[in-house]
Order: sequence, then structure tokens, then C-alpha cells
Amino acid sequence: MAPEIQFDDLIELLQEDSFDSSAPALIEQLSAAGTNVLFDFERVEPQTPVKGRFSSFRNEVARVPTMDRAAELKFSMGIELLWMRLQDARKRAGFSQEEVERYPDINDTKCLNCSPGNQTNCFGCSPTTCGLRTREELRDRTYELVAARNEMVERHMHVVFHLLEKYRHVSIPNEDLVQEANESLFRAVEGFDFRRGFRFKTYGAYWINQAFLNAIYNQSRTVRVPAYIQKAMKKISRVVGDVDGGVYNVDAIADKAGVDRKLVLSAMGRNRFTLSLNKVVDQNEGSEMVDIIPGRDESESPELGENSAMTSYLENAVGRLSEREQEVVRMRFGLGGVGTKTLSEVGNSLGISLERVRQIQRAALDKIRGGDLGRKLEQFA
Repeated sequence: MAPEIQFDDLIELLQEDSFDSSAPALIEQLSAAGTNVLFDFERVEPQTPVKGRFSSFRNEVARVPTMDRAAELKFSMGIELLWMRLQDARKRAGFSQEEVERYPDINDTKCLNCSPGNQTNCFGCSPTTCGLRTREELRDRTYELVAARNEMVERHMHVVFHLLEKYRHVSIPNEDLVQEANESLFRAVEGFDFRRGFRFKTYGAYWINQAFLNAIYNQSRTVRVPAYIQKAMKKISRVVGDVDGGVYNVDAIADKAGVDRKLVLSAMGRNRFTLSLNKVVDQNEGSEMVDIIPGRDESESPELGENSAMTSYLENAVGRLSEREQEVVRMRFGLGGVGTKTLSEVGNSLGISLERVRQIQRAALDKIRGGDLGRKLEQFA
């Protein structure tokens, strides 16, 4: 039986000032003995359970202990050691340099036993010349890194809810913001370097804020405007009032805002907002925008036949999906008179995880796009 060591005991062997010099020797020692790293992270019961929105998720987050600066540093060094150990195992297995340096992503945890012909780099299943023992070692090394990375993410999810307070009035559902922020923490772990002297908490907060802003840029408008255009709009709006001629003096705006003239023209051309027909225009009577816009007889509309054809193609395409895929697609996109729902709402309704909803949705859309009806639907895009 291979020797084992607890992750908490392993990181106690690491010192910041001697890490780079001692880590290679420690990795060689662990590999020579075939030592596996074990994980037994504690969880605690929250003293004051959270109620209201996100209560279930926030209570789960509250069970994860937080870390002070010293504990965070030790943990970061442990992750770096496991990453170095995985790279060393990949090199010995004959991986290319690109494969050696590829950080594990979410797909790596799906491959435990690849079927013949489907070998990938996840968990070290390629090159196919690797022997069984080598593959087992690569899987163990990848699992260890993924387990430590996931724990680092979980221990900083409380930062997501702390920063979310600043964005509580935006038009994006909080569930989507939290999902984007949690995903950004995985990228933060990959890019973090404890040698720079910063706390991971600070570095992770930067990534979380960027995730919030990107979600707002990409999802706040009915018609999506690229993030770089919206950032240019913000710069332009700050200076346009101080420029003679206002929006008509493009050259002065570009010079004062530090934005290229072509980008100014592009940003100003796209700075148009859409209004919902259900926007309330009279709070006292509850009148909506749709009530004051003249209607028309849809039977006289030249688009009626086109809309009917699109609806028919779409219903046929959705009808070819499995029952679970149909449920997800109809709820997510409001088909059949069902209001649109977030990933979280669909998951709660079907009793499955948010990530599982995302996977089913992706598979369903791929089926629709790949079929013959998908090509017919493209004409209506």
C-alpha cells in the first residue's frame, strides 16, 4: 500500500523563504516513495443560519472555515507544490511542453476511465503510450491539485457575497452574478503567485469584481454591446459635457477622453438603449408602455407567415430532444408560454444542480444547431 500524508501536514513542511529551493527535493522524495496526499477539510455549523435569498447556499458557504494571512500563505504554497508535482509527473510521462503547462479545468474531473479511442489529457490519459501505472499516477496527481484548488475556492466564496452588496441594484439576477463570480475564483487560483506578497483574498476580490462588471456589460442590455464599447462610452460620458459642441465635436471628445476617434464614433453609434414594452409609465394606474403604443392587426403583417414557420421549426426541433432537455430549454427560454427562468430556478424546479442544468442546456442547443431544422432556423437569426 502506498504511503499517505495529510495535506495539512504536508504544508507544514513548507517555508516561504526556502520554498523554491526545497520544493523540488520534496517532490522527488514524495514521488520516489509513491506518496499520496489525503484531504480532510473541516466544516463547521454556522452560529447564525442565514435566511432569505441564497439561504441554502450561503449557509453552506458559512460552514467553510476562512483563513488568515498565515494559513492562506501555507495553503497557496501547498497548491503550488501539487501543481509542480503534477507537471513533473507529466514530464516523466512524455507529455509535450504545452500539455505539461496546461492547468486542469472542469473537464479534467470527468475522465476516470477513458474508453479506447477517446483518450484525452484529462487525468493524464494521453499519450496513449502511457502504461497503466503511469496513468494511475497522473490521475492521482491531478486529483490532488483539483481537490486543493476547489477547497481554496470554497474558502473564499464568502468574499463573493460581501462584494455582491455593491451590485444589488443592477439589472442582472444575483444568481447569475454569483455563478460568474464563483467561476472567476477558479481562474484566480490558477493565476495566483504567493511569491508576490499579496493575499489571495485581495487577488480573488479583483477577479470577482471583474466577473461582476463583465456580466453587467454583457447581460444588462437586451441587445448586447461589447464590453470594450461600453467602457469607451463611460469615458466619453465623463468628458462630453466639458467639450465645446458636445457630442458633435468628435475630435475633441477623442482627445480629452484618450479614446481613438473611430472608437468614439462606434461607441456613440451603439449607445442606444431598448425599453421593455412592460415598463411601467404610470405608477398610480399601473399603465405600461405597451398600453400607449398603437397596435396593429397581426393578420395584415407580412411577417406573420415567417413567424409561423419559425415557430413550427422551433417546436419540431425541441420535440426531438429528450424529455429532460425539453423541460430545461422551455424553462430557460420561456417557450410554450412559460416565463424564462434562471439556471438556479430551473435547477430547483427539477431537483438538479445548477451545473447540471448548464450541461443539459448546452447539449440540447448543440442538438438543435446540428440537426436539419437547426439549419432552417438559422435564416431567422
